[in-house]
Amino acid sequence: MVLNKIFVLLDPTTEEQAAFERGLQSAKMTGTRLHLYACLTSALAGDDREACEQRVADMLRGFLLRCQDAGIEAVEELEWDDAWSEAAVRAAARCGASMIFKNSFEHRDVQRAMRPTSDFTLLRLASCPVLLVKDRRDWSHRRVLAAVNAEATDAAHRKLNNLIISFAQNFTDAYGSDAHFVSAYHDSNHPLEQAELARICGAPLEHAHVIKGSAAPVISQLADDIAVDLIIIGTVGRSGIKGSVVGNTSEKILDHTAADVLVVN
Repeated sequence: MVLNKIFVLLDPTTEEQAAFERGLQSAKMTGTRLHLYACLTSALAGDDREACEQRVADMLRGFLLRCQDAGIEAVEELEWDDAWSEAAVRAAARCGASMIFKNSFEHRDVQRAMRPTSDFTLLRLASCPVLLVKDRRDWSHRRVLAAVNAEATDAAHRKLNNLIISFAQNFTDAYGSDAHFVSAYHDSNHPLEQAELARICGAPLEHAHVIKGSAAPVISQLADDIAVDLIIIGTVGRSGIKGSVVGNTSEKILDHTAADVLVVN
């Protein structure tokens, strides 16, 4: 994992900017650069576009000053686009972002089912990993849970497994984290032995978890049981039916855990 630039997607509708706080914390610990981005819409601005733009520009400037005071290299970007989540994906690609940080809020299942959320749009379209930040906790447990598809046999999933393991190990190095790994399996499958999962992930035996059940509830429950600050999951297919399944799994995890969720591809 080479983290050269974090793209921080700011939410112009709230003062609580958990993604920025996490981005600033990460930059202090890793020395990476920040790209602070906000996108305004006509619905948000209403009849006074100028006042709306000035308010958000002031917010961006305040965050930029905080970065400068902390010795962090950062730039700001503000644009208008009613399809703001898609605009954010393009902006992240344009600036060469290594990772996107975004606020994420809990939704009811019916809300997710009725229309695609901005989280879902980013997960499907972004060309880099996306960190969905749930709150402003300080990652006090410094514990990471990485979900590995140990039953995968195709090259794409094996490559993704290696990437997930690499991310978990890099977080361990960068943040002093305690990495755990989980693999879910169904009744008809022959589960991987715990010792084999530990060997594959380069982890202590007690940090390898092989659990029967569907991926989303298994991951969410284990994350709560061992009090993790970050869940790392992966996706290969992000279009058509596969994309819908990816969104469904990741959003189920998002809405049933207090941890941040990092989705890698």
